[in-house]
Formats: sequence, C-alpha cells, structure tokens
Amino acid sequence: MKIHKLSRIVAMPFFVLAVVIGYYAFKHPLENYLIWGLLPAAALILIYLFSPQIDYWWLGRNPVELDQQITDLLHGTNPDYVAMSQDQKNEFNKRLTLFTTGKEFIAKGMEKENMDVPFDVQNMISQIPVTMTMGRDDFTFRQFDRIVLYKHPFGSPLHRFLHTMETHAEDGVVILSLEHVQAAMMNPGHHYDVGYHAFAEAFTGAYPKENYPDLPNDIWDSIEKISPQNKQMILSTLGFQDVDPMPVLITLYFRQKEKFQSVLPKVAVSLKQIFNL
Repeated sequence: MKIHKLSRIVAMPFFVLAVVIGYYAFKHPLENYLIWGLLPAAALILIYLFSPQIDYWWLGRNPVELDQQITDLLHGTNPDYVAMSQDQKNEFNKRLTLFTTGKEFIAKGMEKENMDVPFDVQNMISQIPVTMTMGRDDFTFRQFDRIVLYKHPFGSPLHRFLHTMETHAEDGVVILSLEHVQAAMMNPGHHYDVGYHAFAEAFTGAYPKENYPDLPNDIWDSIEKISPQNKQMILSTLGFQDVDPMPVLITLYFRQKEKFQSVLPKVAVSLKQIFNL
C-alpha cells in the first residue's frame, strides 16, 4: 500500500496518546494528567504546521503512481507531456505529485464557499507550472504556496474590477478564474491561456534575477504575429488595461512554440536558456 500522507501516519500515535491522557484526566481530575497532555498536543500542532514539508519529503523518496484519470487528463490536454519519453513522463508524474501535495488549493466564489478543490482540478492546474519548469531543478515555485480558484472572473481589494488572474509574491498566492483556465486548456488556440500567464507572472516574481531578454518598444507587434489573439483580446481576457509583456511572451513560448521561434528567435533562445529546455 502506497502512503500518500506520511504526516497522518506520524500524527496517529500522538493523537491516540492525547485521547488516552484526556480519558485519564477526565476520570481523575485532581491528578496532573492534563500537564502530560501538553506533550502530544504540541507534537500534533507541529505535525499539522509542517505536514506539507513532511509529505513533500516522503513523496520525493517514495513516489506514487498517478491515477489513470490524471494521466488521461495529461494526454488529452498537454502536448508537451505526450511528446515526452517514458523516463521524462515518470519524472513529470513525480513532480506533479510533489507540486500538488505542497500547495494549498482554495476554492472561492463557488456554490459552497471554501469547498475542497477536486483532485483532478488540482492536477489540471499544477501541470502548468510543472510543464514550464521541467528543465529546472527548482520547480516548486516555493514563494507561492497558495492557489486560489474562482469559478468566474473576480474582483479583489487591489483590483476592484473583474479580472481572471492575479499573483502576489509577497503573499505567496496565485489567483485564477477556473472557467478561463479550463477554456484555454480544452480549446488551445481559441482562448488566451490565463493559467500559463499567471504562472509566467509568478515565475518572473519568484525569479526576478534571471537573464530575461530586453524587449523592444514594438514587442506587441511581434506578439500579435505569434498569438491567435491580438493585444486587445489578450487584455480583455485577462481583465486589465495593460500588462507586462514578459508573462505574455512566456505564455506564447510554451503555447505557440513554432510561431514563436519563427517570429522571435533571439527571445526564444533566451527563454530556452532560462527554462533549460
């Protein structure tokens, strides 16, 4: 039997001990059993706080096989995954499990607020950053530990208008409109890829010292030669009046590779070096 959550196994004896001590404290209220109860309570708190790190460490040394539902999803939505060798797929699967386990997924604006994000949705989102960083050793976007999913475009305290993605390196959060991520993933080329854009922006925020290429003032002219959507359509999809073109270029580098290399060969070389592909 494969263990997915080592933290739960580690916590179990401390939980049992806490229950036993609680029982004796109830039966003998004048004794100092409650003082002894502080030890398993403290251990359970520490295990809870560090459970992502514990599970990440365990899965890194004991990878589990992906469910068939997830591999079918990857084959149906990720052409980069389809083109990989079996060894590369094995590494991708391991990274996908580690990435998904190490992040907190939060549902907002759904029928049930703060409902658990389904496992297949977690993997659908996680395959994006894992695909982007397959050539790098540091693939976990450690600065970003929370992924918030809205069903539709959303407003926020920083941006009061409706938009479809937002990232905050200082808060460690990526926020996405699930509707728009799914649309681009299921119909590639017909919709600008909000998911890739968000993690491209997260990447530039997490790794600001990478040797990003200098961009000319007319870079949007080149972008419109590569992208099926023009500048106005891209901005309309994102919900902003203007955006940094670098995340747009990173998005197109992964989603429109052949056109990108034809139109912006030097930028493609720079991004290839950054992502080590």
